[in-house]
Amino acid sequence: MNKIKISEDLLRIKDLIGKPKRNFSEEREIKSQLIELGHKIEEIDRKIEGKNNFDLKKIRGIIFLLKDRELTSSEVGKVLRISRNRANEYLRRMELDNILKSRFVGKKKYYTVYKND
Repeated sequence: MNKIKISEDLLRIKDLIGKPKRNFSEEREIKSQLIELGHKIEEIDRKIEGKNNFDLKKIRGIIFLLKDRELTSSEVGKVLRISRNRANEYLRRMELDNILKSRFVGKKKYYTVYKND
């Protein structure tokens, strides 16, 4: 629902900006819509940031655990006392940041600390 509303707002702003001659009320309309759109984007950012809040202690714990061995997300979750899904979030994020690397053995995905060889 928000995605559609923001898209509609962007189209209205684009239409207003695209006109060659603007009067004062149209300029005011553009500014107010841009401000409103900025508030919506900030709200979405806050929601996203709240969901992806990573604890530095857990990151350090994962690095310590995987420094010299490979573990699955379930095993990491058990040791850190977090859910497998939350462990997956940490592991995926750390893999994207090139802190960890992974490999599959059958259906299981094992993680270890990325080392520059």
